Amino acid sequence: MSKTMKVFMMLALVAMVSGGFAVAAHAQATVYTVLNNDVYSGFNGSFNTGSVFINNNLSATVLNTGSYGLGGGYFGIPRVDIAVSSGGKCVFLADAGGTSGGGPGDIASFNYPSFVGLTTSSNGGNGYLYGIGLSSEGNVLLAGWSANNVLESFKIGSGCTLSAINAVSISGAGGGIDGVQIAPNGKWYLVTTADGDYEVGSITGGVLGAATAYSATCASTYGGLPTGTAIDSTSTYGYVDCLGGTAALIDAFNISAPGTITESGPLNSLGGTPIYGSNTMGLSNDNKLMDVNGTFSGSVETVKVSGLTLTDAGCASGNVSLPGYGSTWIYPGTINVLGSSAASAGGAVVTEASFGYTSDSYEQELINTTGNCLATHGTQGSNGGASYLALSGASYLKP
Repeated sequence: MSKTMKVFMMLALVAMVSGGFAVAAHAQATVYTVLNNDVYSGFNGSFNTGSVFINNNLSATVLNTGSYGLGGGYFGIPRVDIAVSSGGKCVFLADAGGTSGGGPGDIASFNYPSFVGLTTSSNGGNGYLYGIGLSSEGNVLLAGWSANNVLESFKIGSGCTLSAINAVSISGAGGGIDGVQIAPNGKWYLVTTADGDYEVGSITGGVLGAATAYSATCASTYGGLPTGTAIDSTSTYGYVDCLGGTAALIDAFNISAPGTITESGPLNSLGGTPIYGSNTMGLSNDNKLMDVNGTFSGSVETVKVSGLTLTDAGCASGNVSLPGYGSTWIYPGTINVLGSSAASAGGAVVTEASFGYTSDSYEQELINTTGNCLATHGTQGSNGGASYLALSGASYLKP
């Protein structure tokens, strides 16, 4: 994808909160979801906010950051994170505009729902390009500053405070950092970049090791742009999803040999609206299913996962076509997969940004039906006009 096209999308979109609480897909659990409204300076006279949903319904709770978002951004960057540890239910929202409105940006921390404070980079990180990617595991939060390609680690302290640990340069990111993810074991990280690379590095006690850049097969073969990331629960396999093409392209590697790629795809479902421009994805807790978001199709595909191999799930109805695509909203952003692939516990939450149609963004809960195939669940949750640019969200399943 050209930088010009990417800049266009940045202007068109807004990041969704990646760290909220999400509601589960079965009756005995509650799903909390937080959208990053990415309110920019001059949008409505207010600072950036996070909209909170409980079981697909907009809550009265609003997370006010006291700083500004970007008013744009990029699909594959998770700009909200939730960490249920470190002395509280921590929600972190990326404010790429910062208190000045023009960057370099900061991270707003909440000990849900109380505001804790704003944290700026201690290592020169600047997110005022495509946003600030966030991902946490245990007491470590990673922040990918897209404007100057700094990846920084923070310690999550008691009460959801943040303190800087160290930073590394993502050297291959010629056009900016896209996806950011830390492995569940907290020992390595995965970053995708705008020049077609994915980068892998070690983490020791929260200290980042230098990143090694590898060329994504989907980029060199199909000209796709690696964006979304997933890491299995054993921290053995990493997955990179590519923006580009008319079907899902997913590169997989084993952390024992991160430069050796197995490519799956193009993946085509048996029916429904074909995936187009897929670039965000989520993996079930049992590592058996992956849900893939079609950014330019408004559809979600489910694929079976077996280590390095991904195949179509074979759902009779094919892809799930999300209601309202192209009429009330456009551009699905993040997808948060909850629970295992068992029909009683699986499901996902998709964030949806409006652009050019209304002044609202949405989230849609999906459930696993018989055969672990997805279906829409309940009505779409509206963020009440807080922003039409919310592309990033995070969900938390409360038992």
